[in-house]
Order: sequence, then structure tokens, then C-alpha cells
Amino acid sequence: MKTTIFKSAICIGLFFLSTTIIAQNATTNTLVEFKIKNIGVYVKGTFSEASVTSSFDAGDLTNSFINAVIKVNSINTNNKKRDKHLRESDYFDVHNYKEMKFVSTKIEKVSGDNYKLTGTLTIKKTSKTVVIPLIVRNTNEKFSLAANFELNRRDYGVGGSSWVMSNTVKINVKYTKKK
Repeated sequence: MKTTIFKSAICIGLFFLSTTIIAQNATTNTLVEFKIKNIGVYVKGTFSEASVTSSFDAGDLTNSFINAVIKVNSINTNNKKRDKHLRESDYFDVHNYKEMKFVSTKIEKVSGDNYKLTGTLTIKKTSKTVVIPLIVRNTNEKFSLAANFELNRRDYGVGGSSWVMSNTVKINVKYTKKK
């Protein structure tokens, strides 16, 4: 039972707070981190396959977008047995839901480099509108963003009710694209 609860926490944490997801190619670098409390201790994890597509113009936010796709099967908590359990139907159900997706619908400037990103997050069969605070830096050499936010894992049907595992998953995302 402890192992199942721990796996649940890691799965949710991994999904929502990719502790160290680094997907790279020559022009982009994506880091998605997550963590979730389980039995009073934070559990961290990553997804090794994450991609972001973006078009950002501070002068034309109406036509700007930031979208992301995470391959759920790439979850990694440094525990193969736990990772396998997180891929099962009571957590991410990778057989039926291969990807998590975020599609932006609006970007708004708050102040300075601070923005508010609104979009639809789909995990498993559930799609919900989320608002994510962003820090955006856009220079001639590169475009980068950083986001720190929280999600409720149960809103997306990831893991069941638990008195030892938090419903809240903390997520940290960093993305850089060279121009």
C-alpha cells in the first residue's frame, strides 16, 4: 500500500511538476519539473519527451501562442517499478492517453517581463482552462520563458483519493528557443 501511494504521488508529481524534463535539440531547450507531497515528503520526477512550440511578439499578443506536448510514457522518477505503475490506468493510463497537451488561447501582459498565459490543459480525457503566470524574456538571440504553478491532480483523474498524498502538484517549466 505504501508503494502504491508513493507511486501515485510520484506519478502525479511527475506529470504536473516535471522535476527535470529536458528535451533538447539544436535550437530549443525545455525543462519541465514537478513535485508532489507524499507522506509529508516531496517526490520529484521528470518526463524525458516534452516539446514546446511558440510564436511570441510582445507588440502583438493576440497572434502569439505557446503550446506544449508531453509524452506521458517518458515519465521518470528514478524508480522503474513506480514508473510502470504510474503509466497504468489508475494514474496516467498511457495505453489510452499517450500525451498531455497545453494549447494557449490568450497571452496578457501583467507588467515588465510578467505575463499571464491562458489555455486548455488536457490530461487523459479531461480538458480544463488554466491560467499560468509567466516570466518572458525575448531578445534578438533567444526567447525564454519560466512558469511556476500548481494543479490539482484529481481534477484530471490522476490517482484516486489519498490521505497521505497531496492533491496539489507543483510545476516548474523553463523553455528557451534560440533565434
